Amino acid sequence: MGFAMEWIVMCALVLVCALFIKFVTESKSRKTEKQAYREANTKKLRLELSAKLPLTNTPATHYRVNPSFLSKDEQAFYKALQRGLGNQFLVLLKVRVCDVLQPQQSLAKSTWQSAFNCIKSKHFDFVLCCPNQFEIIAAIELDNSSHSRATRQKRDKFLNSACDSAHFPLVRITARQIYAAQEIKAAVLGALRAYSFNKAA
Repeated sequence: MGFAMEWIVMCALVLVCALFIKFVTESKSRKTEKQAYREANTKKLRLELSAKLPLTNTPATHYRVNPSFLSKDEQAFYKALQRGLGNQFLVLLKVRVCDVLQPQQSLAKSTWQSAFNCIKSKHFDFVLCCPNQFEIIAAIELDNSSHSRATRQKRDKFLNSACDSAHFPLVRITARQIYAAQEIKAAVLGALRAYSFNKAA
């Protein structure tokens, strides 16, 4: 009986030692894996950052950063527009026309491509969207003195026609030095109401 008990105790000790060794081995293995994972991610991050550095053999083409994203007229108008309508709409800046309008899908492929080419390099000054689902509500063009040029007038006429064909409201506002937020709000909402009324009629 005593021998049997000793044998059981010895087996239990061997089992406990085996479990302890397994636990220590697995812990070291997990620690090694975590360290290797961290090192791999660190190296990957460094590679990504290095990949963004300028190459020494880049072409000798020279660029410069524009002093401002918006002209002074556009800045003044945007601030008034944001104050007047920022609670109702999301105001986007310099949006590509082809992100707002698309040629009809029913057009022949060559006709579709031709129509797309006419809008792909143009943009709207401002676009109003619903804040939640980004539904496009209207575009706004700020017409400064440059719009009196023949080339600009041709572009404006084309944009007016394109928006009319898409039944999309394009609001034009003449640029000036000072804007009142409530005045801008009334003008834009008034234009949208007039557009909806004419569309319904």
